[in-house]
Amino acid sequence: MLSRLCFFILTAAVFVPASAEEIRIAASDLLADFISAPLQAYGEEQAIEFKIDNIGSLPALERLRADEIDMAIIAVPANTEVPREEFRAYPFAYDVAVVAVNDRNPLDKVSIGALGGIFGSNEEFNYNSWGELDLSGWGHRTIKPLAAVIDNSISLELFKFSVLSEGQMKASVVAVKDSEVEGLLISDASSIAILSRLPKSKKIKALMISSESNGPAFGPTDENVHYGDYPIRLAFHIVYNERNHATVDKVLPILFSDEIAKALRLNHLFALPDTVRRQLTSSLVK
Repeated sequence: MLSRLCFFILTAAVFVPASAEEIRIAASDLLADFISAPLQAYGEEQAIEFKIDNIGSLPALERLRADEIDMAIIAVPANTEVPREEFRAYPFAYDVAVVAVNDRNPLDKVSIGALGGIFGSNEEFNYNSWGELDLSGWGHRTIKPLAAVIDNSISLELFKFSVLSEGQMKASVVAVKDSEVEGLLISDASSIAILSRLPKSKKIKALMISSESNGPAFGPTDENVHYGDYPIRLAFHIVYNERNHATVDKVLPILFSDEIAKALRLNHLFALPDTVRRQLTSSLVK
């Protein structure tokens, strides 16, 4: 379950001249490594020394309260409130789990409950053939569920937390390397896979997912993920004390920049939609 996940902070330091201003940041290790290089380059240009501490989200909030750091980028699981009454907060990025099938599969959308029946044990439903999902012409074709495994990704844990009431996968779910999963989906149209990213091949499609069986379904786009319509996501937020706004406001433009958005996307995270990032950046201009 996601509640058992550890949200650590990657320790890193950017070295600039001794006269540089110091800014203390705590950032989840699920994304810190991806934003370090752009922050380093920005620090060298602006004479800012970034100190990034290796602590989890809850300790980071405690250190904010004690004024031991200037800002934090924390993971905020679903059904957990962003501490807006206590801190200034901005959305920053998202991790997701994507469910994909062969493009020849007639399935385009699926509910959370149906995914539980495909992948989970002891769930409300139990689906083993595509015919049980009323796919015309697919009759008794056996569903072949796959789970892509990739280092430093929480996509499977995120899927379990968001989809499975019992948190347990069926024994029939086959764990495969992330580098191999698309080939398996292409070679066998009866397969369905949990991915940590959007599929690269045009022969594979990401499914739209609905929170309720008869509710609207949404695909994993930047907009759908950001606004919470796509249900399998983990949000990251920037939080800081109001008293530190003069310091943090110097860093926010680079955090909302195209460079960092590109770095996040290259590493299978979802950045904020471009229009949202530009609106936030404009709001920071005095």
